Amino acid sequence: MNDTPLLTPFPRVAILGVGLLGASLGLALKKRQLATRVLGVGRANSPSLQTALDRHAIDESFTDPVAACQSLAAGDLIVLATPVRQFPDMLQRIAPHLPPGVLITDVGSTKSQVLQWAHDLLPNTVHFVGSHPMAGSEQKGPAAARDDLYENAVCLVCKTHSESSIQNSELSPTARITALWTALGMRVIPTDAATHDRWVATISHLPHALAAALVNTAAADPASLQSIAGGFLDTTRIAAGDTTMWTDIFLTNRPAVLAAIDQFAQQLQTFRTAIANNDEPAIRKSLDSARTTRQSLADPRNKRNSE
Repeated sequence: MNDTPLLTPFPRVAILGVGLLGASLGLALKKRQLATRVLGVGRANSPSLQTALDRHAIDESFTDPVAACQSLAAGDLIVLATPVRQFPDMLQRIAPHLPPGVLITDVGSTKSQVLQWAHDLLPNTVHFVGSHPMAGSEQKGPAAARDDLYENAVCLVCKTHSESSIQNSELSPTARITALWTALGMRVIPTDAATHDRWVATISHLPHALAAALVNTAAADPASLQSIAGGFLDTTRIAAGDTTMWTDIFLTNRPAVLAAIDQFAQQLQTFRTAIANNDEPAIRKSLDSARTTRQSLADPRNKRNSE
């Protein structure tokens, strides 16, 4: 039984960054009638804003985030959807122009650093709740946006210092953001920032680093690439992801990513030792353990693809 409170639609939602995640959010909000009007903010020299408008992911476009925020009121929502390392500049620019009671969240893949920026740069009259919807693909830009991108996926939510009820709402900021992602079809898991960063370093950030390393290893022998098959393509799909976004992720979650890489290196060294020693029982034990764990994992994409 779902005991998440029902979400009252937001009068206005400003999405700062209309790439894949931002534009998909706009499409999802409009599809489910969770926002009366969706504003999109992007760079003046980028075609993304026009593409988002053409695809009806947003109702109105802005190249100045300040102008977009000045059109908001208490109870409206701002979503940071730019690359993570652009957050501090964006927060500094909009902070003096935020109406009291506005709610702010993000779709960034790291949280400790993001929550610290929010604490340091935002006035205490607004409410920031960190979100990480675990959705996306190796594609980028609003042309690849989908209104079902967030359905049946997990969203990790981290509350911050401000937890009083926002104006015109019976829900706390965290409860309202939780209700938002739930209404978009996501399974929300509450957590703290440190736990979030440790988890995603292993289940999200490490896989991307490994996929990139595997592609670069194979590319050292270019002739071998003509023989690639499904296993290589499945394992390395995410290596085609956005370079800027992933650079930001690795550099804003360095401690947790380094720990995950070290832990993986130990696992790989153990496997290497077993192979070098012709230790068949050890090899089988490692493979069986991984196989059992992998078979126990439910893939939410299967549910979405079957609907």
